[in-house]
Amino acid sequence: MRRRFPIALALLFLASAAFAQAAVPAAPPHIGRLVHVSKLWGTVRYLHPYLAYKEIDWDAALVAAIPRVREAKTVEEYRAAVQSMLDALGDPVTRVAEPPPPPFPKPAPGQQAPLSRQLDGGVLLVDLAKYLRTVSPNDAFVAMETLPVEIGKSSAVVVDLRAGDLDGTEGFYAGIFLQEIGNALVSRPSRAPSQRYLLHSGFQPQTGGSSGGYYSGFVTQHATLFEPLPGATPRKVVFLLDRRSEVHPLVLALQAAGDARIVAEGRLDEDSLVVRRTLDLGAGLKARVRVSEVVPFPGWRGVRANIEVPEGDEHPAQPADPALDTAVAEARKEWPRVETAASFQSLPDPVFRPDRTYADMKEPGVEHRQLAVIRAWNAIHWFYPYLHLIGDWDAVLPEFLARMEGTKTFRDYALTLTEMMTHVPDGHTALWGHPDVEQPFGDTWPPVRVRWVEGAPVAVRVSEEVRRAGIEVGDAILEVDGEAVEARIERLSRYATASTRPALLNRIAGRLLLVGPAGSTAKLKVQKLDGSVREVSLVRDPKNTLPPQDKGDVVRILPGNLGYVDLTRLTRAEVDGMFDKLKETRGIIFDMRGYPQGTAWAIAPRINTRNAKNGAQFRRSQVAAFSEEEGESGFYFSQPLPRLPEGETKYTGPTVMLIDDRAISQSEHSGLFYEAANDTKFIGTATAGANGDVTRFPVPGGIWIGFTGHDVRHADGRQLQRVGLVPDIEVAPTRAGLKAGKDEVLERAVAYLEEVLE
Repeated sequence: MRRRFPIALALLFLASAAFAQAAVPAAPPHIGRLVHVSKLWGTVRYLHPYLAYKEIDWDAALVAAIPRVREAKTVEEYRAAVQSMLDALGDPVTRVAEPPPPPFPKPAPGQQAPLSRQLDGGVLLVDLAKYLRTVSPNDAFVAMETLPVEIGKSSAVVVDLRAGDLDGTEGFYAGIFLQEIGNALVSRPSRAPSQRYLLHSGFQPQTGGSSGGYYSGFVTQHATLFEPLPGATPRKVVFLLDRRSEVHPLVLALQAAGDARIVAEGRLDEDSLVVRRTLDLGAGLKARVRVSEVVPFPGWRGVRANIEVPEGDEHPAQPADPALDTAVAEARKEWPRVETAASFQSLPDPVFRPDRTYADMKEPGVEHRQLAVIRAWNAIHWFYPYLHLIGDWDAVLPEFLARMEGTKTFRDYALTLTEMMTHVPDGHTALWGHPDVEQPFGDTWPPVRVRWVEGAPVAVRVSEEVRRAGIEVGDAILEVDGEAVEARIERLSRYATASTRPALLNRIAGRLLLVGPAGSTAKLKVQKLDGSVREVSLVRDPKNTLPPQDKGDVVRILPGNLGYVDLTRLTRAEVDGMFDKLKETRGIIFDMRGYPQGTAWAIAPRINTRNAKNGAQFRRSQVAAFSEEEGESGFYFSQPLPRLPEGETKYTGPTVMLIDDRAISQSEHSGLFYEAANDTKFIGTATAGANGDVTRFPVPGGIWIGFTGHDVRHADGRQLQRVGLVPDIEVAPTRAGLKAGKDEVLERAVAYLEEVLE
C-alpha cells in the first residue's frame, strides 16, 4: 500500500546506546571560520533593516563568500572574504570592524576634570565626557544640578563629548546626563529623529498559513521632543564629537532646528547613531551589524558634521587642541537662522520576502548545500521556542557544515539535511518537497500495521492475505530483510524524529520499519505468542492494502449508561448532537488515540464545570533587533477557554480521555482544554509531547522544513513538550489482548468510571 508521509525528524535520547550518534571527527580550520560567518549571515538576515525593503540577494552574497572563506590563508584574506559578503548590503555601518583606537588615558588618581568653565565671549565649555571619566556617577548627578543655571547665563555653549567609550559606563552615563541637562540647552521646541527596527514575533511561515499568528514588521520608536525651560532665550550650542562618541538625540534635534552645530574629529555618519550588534569572527576580527535606521522627518538633513576636523594624535604631547579651538570659534560666530525644510524622503515600507526555494536546482553545489545548513541552523537558533530542551544546537552547525562538503549526490544531501534536523527532537519537525526526504527508503508497505507493544514492534492490523501467509495480530517482528529490528531501528533513527522515545519507536515501527521499493519482497522473521518463530515473505505491492476498519459509531452509549466519543472522527458540526445524545449518560469517554477535527473549542465550554478562564499558556520567540533583552523575553499569553454558547447547558458528569503517542499537537491541546475545564482524567500511555503551531521555510532543491513555532504549556504552566499528557491511569495494550481483539485501554476507562460513579 502506497502512502506519502513527510518523514518527521527527531533525536533519540542520547543516554540510549542503541540510538547514540556516531562520534564526530574534528572539523578542519576553515569550518570554524564558516561557523562565524554563518552566525553573521543569520544576524543580518533577521535584524538588518535593509533586507525588509531592498532588493538584496543575501543568499548570493553568502554563496560567493563561502569559497573565499574556505580558501583564505591569512587573516587579511579572511577579513576581505567576510567584507565582500557585507558589501552586498551597501551599508557602510555594517562592516568588519576596524581595529579599536588606543584606550583613552585614565586620569591620575585624585585628578578631577572640571565639568564646565566659562570662556571669553560668553561661551560656556561643558567637558562632559572627560568629566565623567574622573568622577563617580553619583557625584556627577549632584554636579549636574547647578549646570542648567550656568547654561542659562551663557549665550553659547560648547559640549565636548569626545573620548566617550561607547562600550563602557562613561558613554552610557554621558547619554543619561545629556538627557538630564537637555532642556537647558533648548531655546525652542526641537524634535529628534526616531528610529525603527525589525521585530519578529515568531517565525512567519514562508509558505501556506499558520494558526500561530506569527508576523514580522518594523517598530518605530516615538521621536523625542525637547522643550525649553520657562524663560529660555536663544543660544548657540556646538557639540564636539569624535569617532568614539555616541550621537545623542538631543544633538540631532538641535542641529535639525538650526540651534546647534556639530564639529567632528574625523568621520561622522550613522555609525555613531544607529544601534549595532557586534559579532565575533574569530582570528581577532569582529563585525558590526546595523540593526536600526533613522526615520526622516521635515527638517532632517541626515547625520552629518557641520565642520570636520582631521583626527590628530590620540594622546598629543602638547596641549594644543585644534578641534576644541574650532568648536569655540564656531560658537562665537553669528549664525543665520535656519528654517526647517518641509520636504523629506520617507523610508520605504517593508515587504515580506520569503527565502528562495531553488526548486530547479537538481544537484546543489557545496555552497548551496552549506546554505541549507546555515538557513536551517539560524531559523532554529532564532525562532525555535524549545531551544532550551534540545541540547547543544551550537555543536550542530560545524558538524553539518563539514559533512555537506562530503556529500556527492542529491540523496546524500537530503539524508544529511534530514539527519541534521533530527537534532530538533520534536514530532513537528518535518522535511518534505522531494522523494529523497519523503521516501528515502521506499514508498510501499506490505499490508501490515505495526506498533510498539511490550518492547517490540508488533502487528496490530493485518490483511487477510498476510494472515494466510503466517502473520497474525499480536506477532512480534524480530528481523526485516535479514536485519535484526534492533539494528534496523538504530540505523533508521538517524532519519526519524519524535519528542519522546516511545513516540519515536512507534514512528519508526509504523512508517519506516517495513517500507521499501514497490515490488520488492519484505522478508520477515516473526515471533508468535507461544515463542515459536516463523519466516514470512510479503510483497510490497501498492495494490495490497488493508481493508477499512469497522470502528463502530462515532458516538455511542456503552453498557452502564456511559458515553463514548471517537474524537478522531467527530466533526465540529456533530458536537451539539453528541451532547444531545449523551446528556443523560453517567460519564463520557473521549477517545483521543489519534488526531481530532478541531472540536475542542466547542466541547470545552460544554464541560467547563470549573468555570476555568484559560486553557493553556503560550510563548513564542520574539526577535527584536533594538534590544537583545527584549528578543530573549519572548511573547507570552494565556489562551482563554471559549464561553458557553447562550442557551446551552453544561455536561456535569465525569469525563476521561483515552491517550497514547498517536495523540499529538491539536490532540494534546484538546487534552489541555478538557483538563482545565473539568479535570478530565487521562487513561492510557503518554501522548507525543509535541504541541505548538507549525511554521516552515525552504532550503535549496525545493525541500521544505517545518518546525514548532510556539511553546505551549498546561494552564498552570507545567511543561508539555517532550513530556506529553501524562496518564492518570497508565495502561497499555498487550500482545495477548490484541490477539484476543480486546481494547484494554477502553476497558480500563470503563472500569474507572464505574469506580468513581459507585
